[in-house]
Amino acid sequence: MKRTHSFSLGTALILGSLAMFSCNDDDEPVIETPGMTPMVNLTALGEGNQLYFFEEGNLNAPAGMQAISGLPMGEMILSIDYRPATGQLYALGSSSRLYIINENSGAATPLGMASFSPAIEGEIASLDFNPTVDRIRLVSESGQNLRLHPETGAVVATDGRINGGMNPRIAAVAYTNSVSGATSTTLFDIDIAQDKLYRQNPPNDGGLEEVGNLGVDLEGDVDFDINPDNSQALAVARAENESRLYSIDLNSGRASWVGVFSQPIISIAFKTNPIAYAADAEGRLYRFNPMMPQPTMVDFQGLAMGEQIVGLDFRPVNGQLLAISDQSQLYAVNPSNGMLTKIGNPLAPMIEGNLIGFDFNPTVDRIRLVTDAGQNLRLHPDLGTVVATDGDLNPGMPRVSGAAYTNNFAGTSSTTLFVIDHETDMLYTQTPPNDGVLVEVGALGVDISGDNGSDIGGMSNAAFAVLHVGNATGVYSINLMTGAATKVSDLGFIPTAMAVGLGF
Repeated sequence: MKRTHSFSLGTALILGSLAMFSCNDDDEPVIETPGMTPMVNLTALGEGNQLYFFEEGNLNAPAGMQAISGLPMGEMILSIDYRPATGQLYALGSSSRLYIINENSGAATPLGMASFSPAIEGEIASLDFNPTVDRIRLVSESGQNLRLHPETGAVVATDGRINGGMNPRIAAVAYTNSVSGATSTTLFDIDIAQDKLYRQNPPNDGGLEEVGNLGVDLEGDVDFDINPDNSQALAVARAENESRLYSIDLNSGRASWVGVFSQPIISIAFKTNPIAYAADAEGRLYRFNPMMPQPTMVDFQGLAMGEQIVGLDFRPVNGQLLAISDQSQLYAVNPSNGMLTKIGNPLAPMIEGNLIGFDFNPTVDRIRLVTDAGQNLRLHPDLGTVVATDGDLNPGMPRVSGAAYTNNFAGTSSTTLFVIDHETDMLYTQTPPNDGVLVEVGALGVDISGDNGSDIGGMSNAAFAVLHVGNATGVYSINLMTGAATKVSDLGFIPTAMAVGLGF
């Protein structure tokens, strides 16, 4: 019995010790660690109106940074997003102003003459572009639900207040399919009161449809964005005194911690794809990535019978797309649906010749129009009038059918005008532009027709052209130092005009 008793006592002591250690193990805190950060590029807004550019998922060291400049005293940027129609970075200010931000310099260009009305309600507000209509959705924690115009900075509609859920506080919104020419999209909202993901359906009514619980308590500065191909939906939020990156499952609402930023972050945005536009003689507007063209198309709306668009360009000061027709009529263009709005009456003098170059001079906010007949005009973008008839193109009788200025962004103090002559197949500078003097740069290296278009990117200063060579049309990159044209890809239509998005 002693033996048995002795064995039982020892066993009990061992088991008790094991139980004690087991309990201690259970009481140890579980240290949560983030999952793998997606290999994506992100633009982030930090404290003090600071921009950070993160590459390939490296949140520890931004690849670049820029302080936003040109803001009124006391203005704080609340939210950022990229415009799919142009690739430009937009920002929402605390004074209810919209800005376009130059990524290279940080310079902010205000849209409109004053704050929009109604003003932002509440301290938290988020903006995101609806890619199907090229308008900005603004939702605030108070339930405000606005649509803003990306070129005027004004409120175009005060939509139905946010409704549904349990007293939601919407801190962030994001649309899917963020590409120019998208025909469908879904708006998702993050509610920080209940830590839920919702669909706002329809967006204009403000109705919330629950997707699911986030599974984390989001607090502090929260923002959210979805990349152009919908493969990544990411959110940023403060937790334990750090800015954490979360991956959001748009089907379940579940948030998964995937990284920590090296500095406090307020807002994030995915850069949209490079974008270009072209017109053809059949009255169609094409949208495509110049690096990988897969054009989408809409018909221009508002052309007279037989009228053709022969020039396109974006206005650097506000991101507006303008066009000129072969009837000498200037138009504003809605890039999402092709709607044309007349600006003034037909030009006087009218266009001479059959082919033109059409581009904004970013230093003076005026349009340069040159033709294959040697005409050299300056146009007013608001009035649709000729403000100067400049010196004819010279020397000789050049056949210019394409024109593009460098430094194509608001606020620049210098620019160079390049033109393409389709008869000599040469690239020239027009120096000075008002005198019409052409200075040879070099040969394109391809035999082009007069059906072409060219433009220069606003951020990259990269030159592109859509050229008809032989029986084929293609996108070409143009070397501004040598004139050489290098084919990028084929294009399945014959162009009459081209414009590159200002954010590219």
